[in-house]
Amino acid sequence: MSVLKNNYYRMKSKKYYLMISIAMTMISIFSAVYFHAKLEVKGSIAVVTTNKDTVFQSDYFTFTTLDKELPRYQLMLGKYDGEIIEKGDGEFEIVTIKNHDVRKILEEIVKKPYGYTPPLPDARGIGTNILGFLILFILLQCVLFMFMLAEDMERKQIERMAVAPISFFSYVLSHFIFTFALVFIPAFSILAVMKGFGFAMGFSLWQYALLLALLCMLGIAFSMFLISLVKVSDTANMIGSSIVTLTTILSGSFYSFEKGNKMLEKIIWVLPQKDYLSFVQGLESGKAVSAMLPQLSYCLVILLVFFTFSVIKIKNDYVLRKD
Repeated sequence: MSVLKNNYYRMKSKKYYLMISIAMTMISIFSAVYFHAKLEVKGSIAVVTTNKDTVFQSDYFTFTTLDKELPRYQLMLGKYDGEIIEKGDGEFEIVTIKNHDVRKILEEIVKKPYGYTPPLPDARGIGTNILGFLILFILLQCVLFMFMLAEDMERKQIERMAVAPISFFSYVLSHFIFTFALVFIPAFSILAVMKGFGFAMGFSLWQYALLLALLCMLGIAFSMFLISLVKVSDTANMIGSSIVTLTTILSGSFYSFEKGNKMLEKIIWVLPQKDYLSFVQGLESGKAVSAMLPQLSYCLVILLVFFTFSVIKIKNDYVLRKD
């Protein structure tokens, strides 16, 4: 309780952290709802050709004719879902950073420019979109709010805690619980308010509570793991933010990056954010939880590994050492 009270007074003196947290959460949720509404209407395909007779039609895509190939960043930003490049003699090249199913659909559209209009098989629902946008912001908040544990290490306050009557596990768990509350409560409250105003949210509130709790715990466990290695607040924040941003983007939080690069696919395969998104998308599409146990289990195992390592490492550094 003393640790929770101490953290409360420290956070009270830095109210702007909490304001940033709420602002980031609101922006991510409203962005997810907005972009989902936009993407539900039609996908967008760029057609690079100088032949005016080259025409594609689809109920699921809008086609924009261009004179030159797109810069790759426009695909990454989601302005276009793909690019069809005419090479001459009836040959076309397809470029997309989305998954293999989208590529196959574009290949069929090239074969049947007027008659093939399939739905996207892996189109995300609104719930997956919201949590996909939230992943980056939630994980960044977890890294940000764990500064209190790092400060305890920098100021040697953790050494006084180590000889206090409170158990070391209770001390670490108090940091975990306090950070969880700071991240979870604002995010869930905003989701509940939007649900109350009748926004289409994809999941029920209790489902959001469980999925959001899993994401918060995963982020906090990673943050503790990083701090147990670095021990300096600013350095841990900088490294953690960089790792979270890069891995979350690669995992497909905003767009899928599966495009045939075997090395990249292997890297993406081990990212817990990827399994978390797969679990969320499967749940929203109606699959049974038992069918997605591998993805859920992987997230839980990573969570436990990070947390257990952190507790053991910090305890060895500050409790069991004999210097």
